[in-house]
Amino acid sequence: MNARGTSASGSLRAFPLALLILACLLGIARPGDCSGNRAALSAENLQRVALVIGNGAYPSSHLKNPANDARAMAETLKDLGFAVDLQVDLDQRTMLQKVFEFYHHKAARSALRLVYYAGHGVQYSGRNYLMPVDANLGLEADIPRTGFMLDELRRSLDALDHGVSIIILDTCRIRYCPAGRCRGVMSSLGLGAENRSSGTLIAYSTAPGKPASDGPAEEHSLYTAALLELLPTPGLPVEKLFRHLTEEVFRRSQGRQKPEFVDGLMGDEVCLKPGTGGNCTDQR
Repeated sequence: MNARGTSASGSLRAFPLALLILACLLGIARPGDCSGNRAALSAENLQRVALVIGNGAYPSSHLKNPANDARAMAETLKDLGFAVDLQVDLDQRTMLQKVFEFYHHKAARSALRLVYYAGHGVQYSGRNYLMPVDANLGLEADIPRTGFMLDELRRSLDALDHGVSIIILDTCRIRYCPAGRCRGVMSSLGLGAENRSSGTLIAYSTAPGKPASDGPAEEHSLYTAALLELLPTPGLPVEKLFRHLTEEVFRRSQGRQKPEFVDGLMGDEVCLKPGTGGNCTDQR
């Protein structure tokens, strides 16, 4: 990853425009986007789209299950009618590229968009970062330069004037995590809560300051295993889905891990799998 790419992505503020400019400079945007010709974007009307990322192949702090979790999530979401972009073990340049493509070419014109991330995450100076596999996990000062700022993605989805956005984060929110056992980095800061959003639901696999189990003896993390079971429930509104998920993970972990979510959704209830007659009717 070159220095220009790493330093620029950490300083983004106005995400849609700034990301477009940066993507054009790095050569990862389509030529029509950079020239202002956006006619191609209206060629397809996507209803449900998802970006699924699993980062586990960190050289200094390998995680066993993010790739497994991401692949299983992608298959489940496809069964629920999502057009899924599955990505595994992304370096920073590729992560920026895939988020750019998802936002500008899918999310911005969809009715329901979902972002799922499994891997290392950290907070620095009040901002949350998702960590690419080439990020420097050993030096706090390098977090803004080598990480991907979550807040910019959340604000961009909030800015869309239609549809529903969901962000799911299976990552630690702890100040210290033994390498390879949970989904945080060795930092004096843990992944913090995003500001309450308007139009976006953000789900965390654990509470502030707590670890999220990577499921070292299992095929999936504790959180994602329970999520995969709940997602296909017919007629279950997403708010109740994540409430049930919190209860289930808390029970299975014997109280050691308690997920939470920040509900910024407005308007009618949304369910990922419609119930009888296409409606949301809680059947649990």
